[in-house]
Parts: sequence; C-alpha cells; structure tokens
Amino acid sequence: MTNTTLKSLTIATLVIFLASANAVADDSLEQFLAFQESAATEVEVNAESTAAFYQRSFQFWIPNAVDYNANPEKYREIISIYHQNQAKYPRNRTIDLNRYADTIEQYRRFDKRNTLPSEPVLFVGSSSIVFWETSQSFPDYPVINRGFGGASLPEVIHYYDDVIKKHAPSVIVVYCDIDVENGKSPEFSVNAFKQLVNRIDEDFPSSDVVFLSMKPTLIDDVLGKQVRNNKIITNRLLAEYSESKDNLHYVDISEVMFADDLRLKDEIFLRDGMHLNNQGYVLWDPIVKEKIDQIFNKR
Repeated sequence: MTNTTLKSLTIATLVIFLASANAVADDSLEQFLAFQESAATEVEVNAESTAAFYQRSFQFWIPNAVDYNANPEKYREIISIYHQNQAKYPRNRTIDLNRYADTIEQYRRFDKRNTLPSEPVLFVGSSSIVFWETSQSFPDYPVINRGFGGASLPEVIHYYDDVIKKHAPSVIVVYCDIDVENGKSPEFSVNAFKQLVNRIDEDFPSSDVVFLSMKPTLIDDVLGKQVRNNKIITNRLLAEYSESKDNLHYVDISEVMFADDLRLKDEIFLRDGMHLNNQGYVLWDPIVKEKIDQIFNKR
C-alpha cells in the first residue's frame, strides 16, 4: 500500500481494502508483539513508515478480531503497545467532502429515470445503511435508501439536497458512526447531528427523525483506544438530545448485538469485523420497525 493510498482512505475504507485483499494473520502473537515493540522504538516516523505500520497492523487485527473479542486478555499487552504506537503514528484523518461525488451522481441519474415514492421513509448515512436491504426489511413502507460510501455526517450534510431534501421524506432514519471511528469527539458528532436536524426542520418541520445508536464492532479497539467509549458517550448524548423535540427519536440497536456473557456476537459481522451480515440486520429490523410503526400510528 503506497503513502498516496493511505492518505486517500478513511479508517473504515482501509479496513474494507485490507479485508477484500484477503489479508491473513501471517504474524503469530509473538511476532506481532515483536513488531509493535520495534515500531515503538523506531526513530524516524514518516508517511512511509506510518503506512507500513497500519498495513501490517490491520493484516494482523482483522483475521484475529473474533478471537480478540472472545479472549481479550490474551491480547492485553499487544493492544496496549499498539495504542501507544497509534499516537506515535498519527493517521491522516482529512476527509474530502467530494470523495463520493460519483456515487451521488449515480443517484441523480437513477432518480431522473425512475418514479420514487412520495413522502418516503428515507434511510441515510454511512455503510451500515448502504449494506441494509431496507426495502425487504420494511416492505409495508415506501422506503428509499440513500446511504453512500462510508459517509461522515459532514458529507451527508454536504449532499443534503441530493440525498434528503429532494425526496421530501416523512421519516428520516439516520445512522453514522464514521466521525467517532475516525477519532472525532462525541461532541463533534452530536453537533453534526444537530446541524442536520436544523436543515430538516427548516424544510420539513412535520417530518420525524430517527437516530440509530452507533453500533459496537469487533474492531473498535483497533480503530482507536477511545472509540468504543466515545460511541457510548455519543449514544447517550443523542438519546438526551432526542428528548428535546417531539419529532426526534432515538433507537438503541446495539443492545441486541451482545450475547449473554456481554461480549459481541461475532457471528453477526462480516469478515472485516466492522460491518453487519444478514444475521446482524435481522436483529436490527424489528427494533427499527417498531419505532417506525409507532411514528405512523400517532399520525
């Protein structure tokens, strides 16, 4: 992976890139620990060494995500040194707001060629929305899915006219965790949600907005030391914010993702340890449907 490639990828797409490249756990625990210890003593940190550090790290963590989830104590020393090295090898977290321009253009062309439902239930956000077969999950409702890429909330706002306003939705279901996974604070993410709601309120004051909680993943600790905790904080703040307006609703979709031993159900994730497979969405569907039903039953 070149330095140019690393700079062009967010952490979410980096995971997908490495997983799709059939990354394998070449390193044993001992070998990977030795690599992390060596990286910690590396004198020169530059773009090339940073790219190499994350390439090898993700090639280890992705195939071992399930085992890490089941046996975190086995990785305690390694994850501690890895987190120290993440601070030493900072990633370029800059996002080009136009990086998904091609996807948005495809949506524009599709919309021109097709008659879409009026006052739809609109699903918008990042890859968890993209992979969700929402029309099959919610057949009783006029659904439009306008998730794109691994979109951050600033990107959703950037393309607001294309993915939200033009559809005049009656209900907007929003999911986005990319900002927190890329190291942004809970406050940054919640403020972005508020900016989005302000736009929606201006254009569609009678529409309802459903916030889906940020999901835990098998690789939260790999993305960053504070990622899981910041998701929890963000969810709490979003739940509190949703109480401020009658048209805001918060839905916790994370609780069903844990087994009785309070560890994540690894069988509900794709190989990358981040995105849900069909089993995962089967868990989400009834929870979200219940909220949508409640909204329509009150009208």
